[in-house]
Amino acid sequence: MKTQVLLYYIGAFIFAGLSILTLLQLHEAKYQIEAGSFIVIAAVIYYGMVTLYFKGTRKTFLLANTFLAIVALAGIFFNSMIFGGH
Repeated sequence: MKTQVLLYYIGAFIFAGLSILTLLQLHEAKYQIEAGSFIVIAAVIYYGMVTLYFKGTRKTFLLANTFLAIVALAGIFFNSMIFGGH
């Protein structure tokens, strides 16, 4: 089995499990939709990064990883400014 296919299967298993847990643990539709949209966005990013790693160039993959890291760090530090705080 190729490594790319294995990573796709692992991702499908992880995100399917997260989806099932979301449906079982969250009872209000509002929270299910919020968690479901997060899972879908994370899955798209995961599969995009796996595909980019195997089909793109190394420089493009590292650039995309750097961009995601900067966005994550900015989200941590500027969360209260973006979404409001207590």
